[in-house]
Amino acid sequence: MKLISLIFSSLLLAVNAFSAPASLYGNTLYTDKKGKKAGDVVTILILEAAKAGSDTRTETEKNNNISLGQEKSNGSKLFSWLPSFGVNGNTNLSYDGKGATARNGELKATVTARITDVLDNGNLLIEGSKVVAINNEEEILEVSGTIRADDINPDNTVYSYKIADAVIRYSGSGTNSEAEKPGLLTRFFNWIF
Repeated sequence: MKLISLIFSSLLLAVNAFSAPASLYGNTLYTDKKGKKAGDVVTILILEAAKAGSDTRTETEKNNNISLGQEKSNGSKLFSWLPSFGVNGNTNLSYDGKGATARNGELKATVTARITDVLDNGNLLIEGSKVVAINNEEEILEVSGTIRADDINPDNTVYSYKIADAVIRYSGSGTNSEAEKPGLLTRFFNWIF
């Protein structure tokens, strides 16, 4: 009887350990590790590619001919004493204009964002940033927007293209960034002309 009581109490302890609140024992087998409330974090997988282009062509052509004059009449000598007069003109205008623009951009990165607020409809407001400094060069990545809780993957990640009102900024500062900028004289002449 003591053996059965011991097995039964051990079984109860094991069941209680698995069903105890997460606040006592951390996450249990049954808890969802996805962010869902303010203060939780989610990892944003930034996979952005943008491609835009336009091609325009305008072609116009205009021809004008002006001709005014009097021919001598062969039959009547009544007006033969008048001198003949005439005006001739010819214009040809043409225009051929072409223009093309193209722009490509791609950004792949990860940044962990904090849930700042839970809206009434269950959507989550997020904000996050990451600063990486290497050899006096700083790269700054910022992301913010609104995500749906259903779009959070089981591994607590969200793709950037599922962020509503997304603002993704990637910038840098340092020696290389300064070297890319035009010099003072170049900027002055660009400003004048």
